[in-house]
Amino acid sequence: MKKYAFILFVMLSFFTIPEGVAQKKQFTHTIVINDTPENVWNALMDYSSFKMWDSNIVDVRCPDELKKKENCQVIVESGQIYDVEIFEIVENESYTLRYDLPTGTLYIQRKLSSKTPLELTETVWYRGVSQKTFERYKGENYEESIKQKLEGFKNYMEKDNGNVK
Repeated sequence: MKKYAFILFVMLSFFTIPEGVAQKKQFTHTIVINDTPENVWNALMDYSSFKMWDSNIVDVRCPDELKKKENCQVIVESGQIYDVEIFEIVENESYTLRYDLPTGTLYIQRKLSSKTPLELTETVWYRGVSQKTFERYKGENYEESIKQKLEGFKNYMEKDNGNVK
């Protein structure tokens, strides 16, 4: 009987946790890019180039025209395929991607500054019941992977073939 009561308690806790109580984990990293906002924006919107600067991405499949509420598929190095939604897009300024993990949702926002020098900021946050689940899927040192990804993008932009003119 105690076993059933415990299972019932766990299930009720899981389904009745208010959204405000759900845990949030967030990472932010900013880099300076010596290029025009137009070139950086065009490179950020060229999903076919993601695999050239993000070592975890094998392929990205999206419709030709990227817009809000559009769905894409991202294939990562482990072979896993994620269905990613373009949650929000502000032309020439920022976009936010969203995809689900088993007990929460991961958001990735990339935003260009309007100041000089040009800055690109990536903010990643996870909303869900368990931060341990986030760490299981994304690793315990996810903040370092964001830094490496943005440095990869910066290096890509500094090469002649990275500049979309």
